[in-house]
Amino acid sequence: MAIKATLRARRRRRRILWTTAVIAIVAILVAAYFISAATSNVNTAFIGKPVSHTVLGQVTGVSDSTLSAVGVPTGVSPPVSISGTALTSGGKPEVLYIGGDFCPYCAIERWSIVIAFSHFGTFKGLDYMLSSSTDINPNTPTFTFRNVTYTSNYIAFVAVEEFGRGGSGDVVQTLTADQSTTVSKYDTCAATSQNGGIPFLDIANAYAVNCGSQFQLPDIAGQNWTQVSSQLNTPSSNVAKLIDGAANTLITAICKVDGGQPGSICSQAYATVTLSYNPAGTGASQESLMAVPAVPVESKWTA
Repeated sequence: MAIKATLRARRRRRRILWTTAVIAIVAILVAAYFISAATSNVNTAFIGKPVSHTVLGQVTGVSDSTLSAVGVPTGVSPPVSISGTALTSGGKPEVLYIGGDFCPYCAIERWSIVIAFSHFGTFKGLDYMLSSSTDINPNTPTFTFRNVTYTSNYIAFVAVEEFGRGGSGDVVQTLTADQSTTVSKYDTCAATSQNGGIPFLDIANAYAVNCGSQFQLPDIAGQNWTQVSSQLNTPSSNVAKLIDGAANTLITAICKVDGGQPGSICSQAYATVTLSYNPAGTGASQESLMAVPAVPVESKWTA
């Protein structure tokens, strides 16, 4: 009888051990599922896909009345005035943008760039992008200029997304020697630190956006592109005030360097905000960085 009792006790212990193990495994799997669900972002499925007509229409279709109502609100820093040999291509003022897909500051600046430059030309090849999932404001909805072409009768736009979404070690597009020289000269962050500032925007060597974005946008990481773009035509929206306000300063800068063309845009109130201006030199000494195609980052980059 004692032997049978011992065997029964052993079987009970084994059952208890197996039951406990199964419960523990199930608990781990359930916890992993919820952690994954909490940290994943459904928007990642859209990365690299073409921007929808709806979103593109909302971004490029912000009304004149909205832009004029917004003006340049507190919290928006206009491009700084710089002075150098005129940066041109094909007889048009040239704008050089350098950024990176991972960069959250580039992410918010691109919204303003698309709004502003759409007043002077047309983007093709604009794709969805999210900023890094491990940086501040992770997964901020934005676009990438990596595959963009830009057509305009007034300005030339050269875009280099130097780094991918993986960070500064993920080099996807390389600067030319001329572009590196321009950055060293006009990106004051790059000139004073080994890790220069991005986004960097050189507007015909007359204006520059450097040492970060023009504004600090409230965290829109939890929103998608439609949620952001749907706010841009509402002047009372804080998102619209900052994104549209920065766009207004870029529009004004472009109007100053391209001779005020087209008049239908450059005569608008939002295109005449106060900016200092030092006209660059003209003539045979003009520079051009158009050697890098328009199809070809935050705080780190390699020059």
